[in-house]
Amino acid sequence: MRWLGDPGADTTPPVITVPSPAPAEATSSAGASVSYTEPTATDDVDPPTPPVSCDHHSGDIFPLGQTTVTCTATDTAGNIATATFTVTVQDTTPPVLSAMPGPISDTTDNPAGKSEGFQQPTATDIADPSPTVVCDHSNPGNFPIGTTPVHCQAKDNSGNASAVGSFDVTITLVDHTAPSLSLPTSFSVDTENPGGTAVSYVATASDNIDPAPTVQCSPASGANFPLGPTTVNCTAVDHASPPNQATGSFTITVNLVDHTPPVLSGVPTNKTVEANGPTGSVVNYPTPTAVDALDGPIGAVSCTPVSGTTFPLGTTPVNCNASDSHGNVGHATFSITVADTTPPNLIVPVARSVHATTPTGIPDTVSGIVSFLSAASASDLVDPNPVVTNNAPSFLPVGNLTITFGARDASGNATFKDVTLIVLPQPPPGTPPLPIPPPPTAPAEVTNVKVTSLDGAARIQWNAGGRQVMVTRSSSSTRSLSAIGDEVVVYKGTGSSYVDRGLQNGVEYRYVVAAVDAAGNHSAGVAAVIVPRRNLLKSPKDGARLRKAPKLTWALDSEAAYYNAQLLLNGKKILSVWPTSPAFALKKIWKYEGRKYTLTPGLYTWFVWPGYGARSAVDYGELMGSRTFRIVR
Repeated sequence: MRWLGDPGADTTPPVITVPSPAPAEATSSAGASVSYTEPTATDDVDPPTPPVSCDHHSGDIFPLGQTTVTCTATDTAGNIATATFTVTVQDTTPPVLSAMPGPISDTTDNPAGKSEGFQQPTATDIADPSPTVVCDHSNPGNFPIGTTPVHCQAKDNSGNASAVGSFDVTITLVDHTAPSLSLPTSFSVDTENPGGTAVSYVATASDNIDPAPTVQCSPASGANFPLGPTTVNCTAVDHASPPNQATGSFTITVNLVDHTPPVLSGVPTNKTVEANGPTGSVVNYPTPTAVDALDGPIGAVSCTPVSGTTFPLGTTPVNCNASDSHGNVGHATFSITVADTTPPNLIVPVARSVHATTPTGIPDTVSGIVSFLSAASASDLVDPNPVVTNNAPSFLPVGNLTITFGARDASGNATFKDVTLIVLPQPPPGTPPLPIPPPPTAPAEVTNVKVTSLDGAARIQWNAGGRQVMVTRSSSSTRSLSAIGDEVVVYKGTGSSYVDRGLQNGVEYRYVVAAVDAAGNHSAGVAAVIVPRRNLLKSPKDGARLRKAPKLTWALDSEAAYYNAQLLLNGKKILSVWPTSPAFALKKIWKYEGRKYTLTPGLYTWFVWPGYGARSAVDYGELMGSRTFRIVR
């Protein structure tokens, strides 16, 4: 034995031999039992081997990772040796997936897919008690239409990954949802057409699956809608099998409005007529007709001054108006010119002889010449005082002289006549004077001249006291105001009336009735105008007094497809009908434009027009006539 301090003492520590164990695979979350050769020690002094003490031993459970094992050995001399080695426990075993879902199938009516959940897969691991399972779709997640594979994988905390597992999620698109209709709100339109109007609207539909569902509406957009409310029923249908449909409706109301005035036609052209007296002339003109798009013909066309009244000399405008039942007024105008182109009626003295008072002749101041020249007179239809002139010289020589007498009225119309005056040589003194004939005079005018319109004829009546008369006629279609030569003598005699036949209806005729004496002198005459007409209305008679509702009848127009008959009470329209036959029976009670009317006592006026073609063409002929009747109690 060596002692400390002894030069022969043992100071060398033992030598420890440690193993180098291979990495061990973990067998649990605690790690793994690792076996290895226990460390040993040798000492060059202390035999045989010093004992070795380690903080871990073979067979111990080592945790995951690296564990340093420290060992010490002490020899008998008290020398201590320390040695270490590393034990590695590793995890390279991947987790094992379990509880993978089977295929999943579901339906949806959403073309974008559906949110679908699935049973979350699980995993086990020999080392990690809670390995993480990750899938490539969230749970729940939105799955598109069709089959989608879902891939899942487990990872432990050592980073080991399992094999990838998968399952399919199949989403089938099934359409059970009806389309959504988009319709207009109910609305109104205005029209001036009593037959309604075409109305357009937009009706659409959308669908969650079908990009173009079919929309059908009745009546269709663009169709003609009648007056009043019309319900439009719409249906939207998709292309699913079976198809889904949605229905809806709205209302279109067509209101009848009238902003268009009646149209006047048959407006006379500007007209010039002959004056028939100092105040002018009675002028007849055809009253214009008026047609309204809604009311049809307008019976009450008013013109001022009215036809058949006296128009003064000069030009007078005639203003015509027609009002429809909605207050719209149509206008037209023309002019009537009354002109005096008729020359005066000149009465001249008869031819005569006078004695010269000098050897060469006679001055115009001698009574015989004065009485001759003053015997001329004139009368005129218009001018009460036409001016009478002559061309006699102040001294009339012996011989045969032609004296021209003239008459000129205020309008410048003139008449000239020649009369022969013989100036005889101066007689011997005491020769008796030549007799002086009485001055001629114009016959007195006839009185009570009256003309009556007949169908294609005119009746002229007068009072001439049995004297000779001459009746002349001219017409507005032939009469020229620049010449009176177109006048035709239609009657000469001592009668008091005459019927002039063969006239044209609707044409104005002018008659002048003049008295004629034995010498052939005639009065200026009395003029009157008339327009022959055929009244096609048959019954009731004009001005009839009735106690009950009459049946209106009129002549047949073979070309007319229908007629328009109108009834007015005190100038206000209370009925308008469109019969297809030439008759219409009035009733005691009726409705017109939504208002109830009763046939009460009063003066009624009725009119009839023929209509041609369809009513919508608004093609009416000339007024067939108008009459009145009075309902009495």
